[in-house]
Amino acid sequence: MNPAVVYKFKSKAEKKIFQAFEKSSFDGFFFHSLNIPEHIEKQFGEADFVIVSAHGVLIIEVKGGRISVRNGLWYTKDADNKTSRLKESPLIQVQGAWESLKGILQKKLVDFDFKKINFGYGLMFPDVKLGDIGVELVEVEVFDAINWDRREVEKWISRLYKHWKTKTKRDTPLSVEEVQVICSALRVEFDREKSLLAEVDDNWEEMISLTEQQYALVDSITANDRVIVEGGAGTGKTLISIRASRILDASGQSVLFVCRSPVLASFIGQNLRDTKIKVLSFDSLVQKIHHNKLDEFDYLVVDEGQDMLDIESFDLLDGLFKDGISTGRWYFFMDPNNQGSLYSDLDRDILEYLKQNAFRMPLNKNCRNTRKIAEYTLLNTGGDIGYTPIEAEGLPVIWKDKFYDTQEVLLGLLESQLEAWIDDESVKPGDIAMLSPVDFELSVASRISKRFRRKITIINENFGERWMDSQIPYSTIKNFKGLENKYILLIDLDRLSFDDSSKKLLYIGMTRAHSMLWIATPSNCKAWFEQQKISNQEAFKEYISR
Repeated sequence: MNPAVVYKFKSKAEKKIFQAFEKSSFDGFFFHSLNIPEHIEKQFGEADFVIVSAHGVLIIEVKGGRISVRNGLWYTKDADNKTSRLKESPLIQVQGAWESLKGILQKKLVDFDFKKINFGYGLMFPDVKLGDIGVELVEVEVFDAINWDRREVEKWISRLYKHWKTKTKRDTPLSVEEVQVICSALRVEFDREKSLLAEVDDNWEEMISLTEQQYALVDSITANDRVIVEGGAGTGKTLISIRASRILDASGQSVLFVCRSPVLASFIGQNLRDTKIKVLSFDSLVQKIHHNKLDEFDYLVVDEGQDMLDIESFDLLDGLFKDGISTGRWYFFMDPNNQGSLYSDLDRDILEYLKQNAFRMPLNKNCRNTRKIAEYTLLNTGGDIGYTPIEAEGLPVIWKDKFYDTQEVLLGLLESQLEAWIDDESVKPGDIAMLSPVDFELSVASRISKRFRRKITIINENFGERWMDSQIPYSTIKNFKGLENKYILLIDLDRLSFDDSSKKLLYIGMTRAHSMLWIATPSNCKAWFEQQKISNQEAFKEYISR
């Protein structure tokens, strides 16, 4: 359900339906009380429930208590036997929400095959029988007290979808990705975004405080034309790059913001949507240049710059400036660790050339990870992510001592940990991310029980900047680069080749975790991890002695 918790319902009937949907085994996503800002008939509208699944989108109106219809007018009687006339019939109400929702989604999903979506609506009267209401309604579109008594919620939803498929002639199932795109659009357009600051624990608040301290460095950055900002994962590079870009934009400078990852570009683009800053992934930049559609700019800001320090990528960036990058105005944010880049091999000569033409600023304070995660990352990958003031002694890295031999064992470990966090510790699903070296279809997560499978949302270049509290984001490690979450589950490590590229993936994956890092390890790579600990022992001793 989204939201996962509701503190006050408009009626007992709405609460009953909420709880029924919450317990439902129907494979879909349920949204409660979605605001509709652009209603076709009203200044403001609302849908009691919206269901999104592979079968399409359903808008549900709920009316409780005793309902009666006289001369085409609808009346309701509450628990105190007080009769009130409804301003409009529930049918007109749900039809208005239905039309409004379709209109807004059609504008929002510009690149979506909108004709593929099967739209429908239904009415739920869990306290009265259909015969008590009259003949105005279509029987299959109504859920009544008889359906409620027979516990036919799932059956009714299935029948309703089938009914609307017959009417709309749209019976091609939506893919998992298409469902997620619709869910994302619904939440962004109609619901409030997840507020990190309102829901975080003490460690998260400390991280926010540390990030604010890092912002003090922005003044030094914007006082120079060319700056290289170097810091390990978690030192706030992306947040500072966004802040610096905002300052330039506010001063009237035009800014081109570039990063390699399309998912990170989507996240940053959403963050900067109230500015004139142009945010592009590297591939989008290549296309803009190829079609001669790149607008002029005053400053270039590059995040995750280590991903663009190969000769081919750097030549393209160099060509953005009339006299080359040595005379342009740019800020380059990058991770100095060898493990920091997943896209290319960093060319040291190019890095030295950049350094000769720029003011250099190091970021040594980690404002994302706990100290235990930083130590664990260094010991197992050799990556130094900086000084970590967040101690969090009670939040250790969870390393599964029982190295798994089969996918079945891994699946059991994964489900047990999800149950422990969500059921026992009341962790919100949206605070947990599953990261893997492989796409979802190849992951053990695709075989997870239906209960958790329904909560999973796949993070990729089409949907990546945000997710709902009620959903568990799943992503490849590569796509999650630049993002983070409080709880990280690192899975499918048996798909790694356990070479230098594996160390890079592990470094990126481990450092996405703010407070809790959970790792399950295949038995056949136990010796590899032991060797990493031996190889990194001296660096580890130096780190903990700081």
